[in-house]
Amino acid sequence: MRRRQFIGSVAASAGLGLAIKATGQADRKETPVVRAADVRDYLLKLGPWVNPNDTVDTFKAGDPQTVVKKIAVAWMPYLWTIQRALDEGCNLLVCHEPVYYNHTDKDDAVFLFEVTRRKKQLIESSGLVIYRCHDVWDRVEGIGIPGAWGEFLGFSKLVNRSTFCHVYEIPETTSGELARSVAGKLQAFGHETVQLIGPADKRVRRIGIGTGAITPFREMAGRLEADLAICTDDGFTFWSDATMAIDMGYPVIVVNHASSEEPGMRKLAARLREVFPSVPVTAIAQECMFRTIRA
Repeated sequence: MRRRQFIGSVAASAGLGLAIKATGQADRKETPVVRAADVRDYLLKLGPWVNPNDTVDTFKAGDPQTVVKKIAVAWMPYLWTIQRALDEGCNLLVCHEPVYYNHTDKDDAVFLFEVTRRKKQLIESSGLVIYRCHDVWDRVEGIGIPGAWGEFLGFSKLVNRSTFCHVYEIPETTSGELARSVAGKLQAFGHETVQLIGPADKRVRRIGIGTGAITPFREMAGRLEADLAICTDDGFTFWSDATMAIDMGYPVIVVNHASSEEPGMRKLAARLREVFPSVPVTAIAQECMFRTIRA
């Protein structure tokens, strides 16, 4: 090869290398920065019914401008939940229920208890950001709390509804058989039994369910015309509701609040994975809050 040809060949090769390098740099996309505020903004957009100035869906701790490394999603921010999130390298916890044992997290009386002060100290010293997603997720269609709860129970034919209650039609069965079916499904959440108020032999087809602590059996039995209501222990009052149900001969299945909302929280974790694929998301599984103790 002549000297002039050799030099030209080397120059061409170098140029090609630079072109490949430049193309590679152009094709390579930087990992998007996700801040805690971005997660908040996305979730609030899902709930146009929520007034941002009058909602519990707010940051409970930390800086909203924190760059998110990993997200933990959990129904309740127990002390152990917070510690688990930190142990797994999460710096944002998205929870459904309050941090400090009251709905608005504004009751200073709870800080008379050492456990409240200890929880606050752990949160603040760790820098963990906590965002509560409650008012939005209680009503989001399909994947929110009521839709996920109905799907978990195997219900699909929605025939009536109100803001927080859904009524599904199922193949006719007895209230006792349905209670056994619900109990079987809830074993996955450490839920050992369910409670059945009223007759076990009533034939039922239209089943009403509520959202977490909002399970108004009178609304489901009345205006929504459900044959049976599935309520939670935080949304059903035994001294009044159960008395009325017994006098009516109306069956009610009572489950734990936590168990009824766990399916929805798992859906929330899945949605955040889809929307923010660059950020790892872990769902911290939670179970029934009580154990059944026999004599």
